[in-house]
Amino acid sequence: MTIEALGIAEARSQLGTLVSRAVHGHQPTTIRRSSSERAVLVSEQDYQELLRAHRELEAGRVAEAIAAHERGEREMITYDSKAALYADLDLPAPGERS
Repeated sequence: MTIEALGIAEARSQLGTLVSRAVHGHQPTTIRRSSSERAVLVSEQDYQELLRAHRELEAGRVAEAIAAHERGEREMITYDSKAALYADLDLPAPGERS
């Protein structure tokens, strides 16, 4: 799958077509504002699938940490904050992106 990269002005002029391609053809489009600012236009269905996969990955990491503790490979740790817990599990804190 090739992801086409467009500047904002070009994407704006083709927005209807890009949305149709995302929704019906499941073709994402990268939209760039600058070399460091990029976003991807995807269908809502594809976005929901990505979120589901991300949640499953996070749940797998947590399950593995619990299993490692049960095998005696990981100490029980008390955390002062949720952010510290998430950082130790190499997960983004709630509200952050990975």
